[in-house]
Amino acid sequence: MNQLFNMMARLILKLAYRALLTLWFFTKPTVYGVYIAIWYQAELLMIKNSYRKRLTIPCGRMKRGEDPAEAAVRELYEEVGIKLEKSKLTFAGKYTGKFKYATDIGSVFEVELAKSPQIRVDNREVVWAQFMPLEQISKLCLNPTVKSWLDQRDIISFYTGGDGFH
Repeated sequence: MNQLFNMMARLILKLAYRALLTLWFFTKPTVYGVYIAIWYQAELLMIKNSYRKRLTIPCGRMKRGEDPAEAAVRELYEEVGIKLEKSKLTFAGKYTGKFKYATDIGSVFEVELAKSPQIRVDNREVVWAQFMPLEQISKLCLNPTVKSWLDQRDIISFYTGGDGFH
């Protein structure tokens, strides 16, 4: 029964996302969100949403009037079950990614964990989550805002000694 519920939830999310893309086609909006980079032993936590093709880090939209760090803490818990206090997050900056029909301005927060966290995915919105080495991430099809953050911070080169995505 739970598996059937999860399948139906994934279908609804996919349809809702397609409807949102249709709306964005006409409105060409600028959207604002939060992204949370969780580091553990020089690896980055990556996730796969059920309704998108590209991998990303835990992320989501801010609620009206919500503090970005509070939104980041909320999204992190909702997406992968990791609870953090907002004081543990370091603001890395705002990065822009261009989606098909929208411009995403993401406030990126980072945290380095001393021990491996327990990761929980709901198999509805998030279907996969795993820490990955940056040299592997550099070869993946990524969310545009996450790619912008990695490129502008030159994180791939710093951690791998390579030249990033180029």
